Amino acid sequence: MNTPPLIPPAIRPAPPVADPAPGVAVLDTAVLSARLDESFDVLRDTYASAQGTGGGWYHELTRPEPGATATALGLLAFVEARRPFEHFDEGLAFLAARQSVSTEPLRDGGWATKTSLGMPVVEATAWIARFLASARCDLRPGAPDLRRAHRWLLRNQNADGGWGSMHGCPSRTWLTCLALRALVRLDPFEPAVTHGVEWLTADRTLHRPAWGPTPTAAPTVTHTAFTLLTLVEAAPDRRDERVLAAYDWLREHLDPADSDVWIETYDVAPHGPAAKPVWRLALWHYGLPLALAALLQDPRGVPGPLVGRAFRTLMREEVVDPRLGGLGGDGLSSLWTLWWRLEALNALSRPPLLRDGDLVYWLPDATVVQHAHARGRPLSSVLPGRAHRHVLRLLRRHWAALALALVALGSLVGVAVDLWNWRDFWLSVILPIMLTVMQEAMKRRRTQQRPPPAVR
Repeated sequence: MNTPPLIPPAIRPAPPVADPAPGVAVLDTAVLSARLDESFDVLRDTYASAQGTGGGWYHELTRPEPGATATALGLLAFVEARRPFEHFDEGLAFLAARQSVSTEPLRDGGWATKTSLGMPVVEATAWIARFLASARCDLRPGAPDLRRAHRWLLRNQNADGGWGSMHGCPSRTWLTCLALRALVRLDPFEPAVTHGVEWLTADRTLHRPAWGPTPTAAPTVTHTAFTLLTLVEAAPDRRDERVLAAYDWLREHLDPADSDVWIETYDVAPHGPAAKPVWRLALWHYGLPLALAALLQDPRGVPGPLVGRAFRTLMREEVVDPRLGGLGGDGLSSLWTLWWRLEALNALSRPPLLRDGDLVYWLPDATVVQHAHARGRPLSSVLPGRAHRHVLRLLRRHWAALALALVALGSLVGVAVDLWNWRDFWLSVILPIMLTVMQEAMKRRRTQQRPPPAVR
């Protein structure tokens, strides 16, 4: 039996795209589809069976033993892209076997990470619950118990409305967003969702619109983007000045040429904030695709040039099998970085990117979307470089007339400063100009009167 190749087969290259005008973003869907196919081929190639039940992925794709959170991420990627996966049932069985069973209400129904000493934490439970709710597989035989996972998230919410790794741990921005995104898929009208949104937005102002790892920490592109994505799901009608100011902050501080990869680490004290920390957890952050996905949700419209530059940066990272040298050799051998990249590409592949009040112009060879905030302006004024191109076109068409006009203007200056007299001006400048104009007019008239050629 022939062994399938680890590297995806070559994809027929699309025709080259013409260089866009300044300020115009181009989204090449051929490149987008190729990168998506490559990413899912890598997920299929790195799937590993577990010792015992089912199988999945570990966050380091080169390691064979699966982990619960990484397995949920891998399966969620197929669900979000609506692509079939041949080992879906085995992944569910693996997650079901790893779900915590306990007589303690704060532990029953959650999932642990490999570094949390067997204790369920938000870092794993929220991702797995979001996947299960998105896949709508709670009635599938052998699937994890989604109701118990739902209760675990509710019971481990802190009194302030946020979430730490577990009940009693200090609330953190990232973990609160994880829990909210899971609960929104489970029950968007749950009071815990409203309470969590209040915690996220309570101390945000126009002068302090962005988010950091904790409420008092310095803001980051990653946390601000993740929070905005969470608010789109948990509070879709929220478009107040504070949210718009956060989008403005993100546009200003995002570097579209920087992938912004870093790891957030923090200590966890499961026995209360006054107790000594027991372990340290790490969260992989990949800021650029997060920011790109968030900017696609800006209620005022997508900032096309900024999104286009971020898209080009992501597309430069070619995806190959990690067992043959890593994913692009740029730290992408982690499922976390692959996942965030996939989420951004999936968001880009879901048209239309329209908002209420936008105007759509259907042209013979193009479609132009004019955002609602600029609907009072003529279309010509919002097309970048149009006036510049119009001037160049006029110069190419009427360069002779322009040259004669400059000669006449220079001659007038000469008369004004007494370099020559008016008689010389008329004989040497005006008379040749008049003769040239008459000749061009007669030539154009003869051309118009000439009958069209006969069709054979």
